[in-house]
Amino acid sequence: MPLRDELPPRTGPWASRFDSEESLVQAEDALRAAALSTHDLSPVLPFEAVYGPFLNCAGKATAIAIDPREPYGPDGQVNYVYADFLTLGLLYGVYRPAQGTGPEGPAVEDDLWNTTVYPYPGGVLDPTAVPLAELGLEVPGVDRRFVHFCAAMLGVEAVDDLGELRDTFDAAWPDYREVIRAGLLHLLKNRPLSVDQWYQLTYVRFPDQQELTAYLAQVYAFLFDGFDAVPLAPQ
Repeated sequence: MPLRDELPPRTGPWASRFDSEESLVQAEDALRAAALSTHDLSPVLPFEAVYGPFLNCAGKATAIAIDPREPYGPDGQVNYVYADFLTLGLLYGVYRPAQGTGPEGPAVEDDLWNTTVYPYPGGVLDPTAVPLAELGLEVPGVDRRFVHFCAAMLGVEAVDDLGELRDTFDAAWPDYREVIRAGLLHLLKNRPLSVDQWYQLTYVRFPDQQELTAYLAQVYAFLFDGFDAVPLAPQ
């Protein structure tokens, strides 16, 4: 199993950061509560659900990107643009069950280990709101948690942490495991998501449908069939 520092670097269109320890703690508290209440190891919440409406979201986190219109300034330096998150901000959490968690899954805060929490701008496909039918996921056994799994756990900011989940995934809530199993099997058998939709949801771009399907097969084998190697998404 490759170590994290041996994995290829990956970047999305934005870098992001929390602007204060207070806003980070507020986000983590809300995401952890959502994880426990909804049985979701990778919850996603809109900014307004955590910080309040509109201007309350200002000053909580910043998105950073290279200006696509003018990548370099007159002096040759990289020209970065900065943006406050407002109504289109999303908060992502990725958790894993703690060692020793019982067969019914995490029940209290200490039963969850935080892997990462990060803010990210909302994209074309909002994992908290996009209709399941639009993604071809309105099928028995699949619910919103599977969209969160794809967007957060397999998204550009956290996909290299998938290996950290392996040793404790069996201790996740049984209903959560079944949702992830059903969702992955549906993607493998029916291929409802195009590579463009996958990018809009995860910011990880695959060259074609065959490569995406092969990757998802490795994710399924890694989580459910004892496949040892960490699946590697494209750079």
